[in-house]
Amino acid sequence: MSGGAVVHADVAAARLSVVTADLVEIRRAKAELDAREAHALAEAARVADEWAIAEGTRSEADLARRAVAAELAAALRVSDRTVQRQMADAERMIEAFPDTVASLTAGKISIAHARVIVDAGARITRPELRAEYEDSVLPYAEAESASRLRPVAKRRAEWFLDETIQERHTAANTLRHVRVTDLDDGMAELAVTGSAVLIHGIHNRLTQMAHEVTDADTATIQHARDTLTTTRKATTRDTGPGEPTSGCGTAVEQAEAHLEELLSNRRTIDAIRADLLADMLLTADPTAHTGTTATGLAAIHATVQVTVPVLSLLGTPVEDPFDATTLTGHGPIHPDTARTLAGHAPGWDRILTHPITGDVLTVDRYQPSNEMRRTLRIRDQHCRFPACRQPATRTDLDHTIDWQHGGTTTTTNLAHLCRRHHTLKHHTPWTVTQKPGGTLEWTSPTGRHYTDHPTSRIHFTTDPETDTPTHTPAPF
Repeated sequence: MSGGAVVHADVAAARLSVVTADLVEIRRAKAELDAREAHALAEAARVADEWAIAEGTRSEADLARRAVAAELAAALRVSDRTVQRQMADAERMIEAFPDTVASLTAGKISIAHARVIVDAGARITRPELRAEYEDSVLPYAEAESASRLRPVAKRRAEWFLDETIQERHTAANTLRHVRVTDLDDGMAELAVTGSAVLIHGIHNRLTQMAHEVTDADTATIQHARDTLTTTRKATTRDTGPGEPTSGCGTAVEQAEAHLEELLSNRRTIDAIRADLLADMLLTADPTAHTGTTATGLAAIHATVQVTVPVLSLLGTPVEDPFDATTLTGHGPIHPDTARTLAGHAPGWDRILTHPITGDVLTVDRYQPSNEMRRTLRIRDQHCRFPACRQPATRTDLDHTIDWQHGGTTTTTNLAHLCRRHHTLKHHTPWTVTQKPGGTLEWTSPTGRHYTDHPTSRIHFTTDPETDTPTHTPAPF
């Protein structure tokens, strides 16, 4: 290495040393702040419990925690379900793992380390055994990454558990569930938690079926290649070298186009697994379960609500992202998907909105239906508590001013609330008033005010200088 290169390396090392020391100090400070946040969340949980006790019954404990979580969530602009879960996690860590909290406060471990220790040791019920477990893993946690700590913590926790694996599996299996996570670009993720045997069995069967489909696709492509080869030979034989191939050339071009289409549409194993899963879940009739419908669970069809610009249905490209086709509760989807759904829709809603504010004025339909419910479903789209995104299809229509207190059944006195926040409104000090245009103003137990605007009013105005006026009537 030359003298100049050595100098540059020394300079870089000196600068990097400063950056490294700075980052280490930042992470230590963050760990201390995470510990402070855990103490604050645990204190919030204690406030809720003492509030419930003061009310005279422990049955109010969950409602008190909901009310406190909603207060914190509204101030932090996050989901109150998330805050309530964080309160419980913090309370568990502060009360059951004091040495871990002390190490976090000192900046010796990160919040990721602390969560690994708490999650693995949460099943240890006896305090003295939990303390032994904590002492056995903390030295490792302070020297290794959280990812390396996880398997070690799980194995150490096994030493101190009173329950057998059968008992633990039985308890864990009661928590099986399915959840949906929205992704970008019109995609979403379906996650299933259940027995490892069943989940691996599902994945294995999907894999076997996917390989069968791949084999069939490969055979089809090979057949197309053979057909192209045969067609080319026939063309050469019939016309001879250097002679025009007008009719035969068309056959070759068709064979080439068919092969190119097959190759361009080839799917990966992962993609085929996803397609097979969607195909079976949306079309199959479960044989091991029965429902209340007369024709069985297969008669239940998936329901989604899609807002489609008219130009998308006519096949005209919609370049403005604010006019995109949207799936309620998710976001933009591909216009081809919208056209397919529209082609099979049993009816249409015509949505009339205010030209400036975007407020939903009314929704009408040729076939008679519940106009008010449709109007409010379009206006609200989801639960109207701040930060809640439960779709309107899974919520209750609540009278803002209770019916028994003189409230009317009108669009100006109704709003969608999920069961959690519906209960919160009626059984805790949280209150709500409805303003013009469907805006809700919530007041928390501490007197803070939070405003929730209808999703349908969040819009972008157009530019009058670039808009092209048109007098073409709407095609409906």
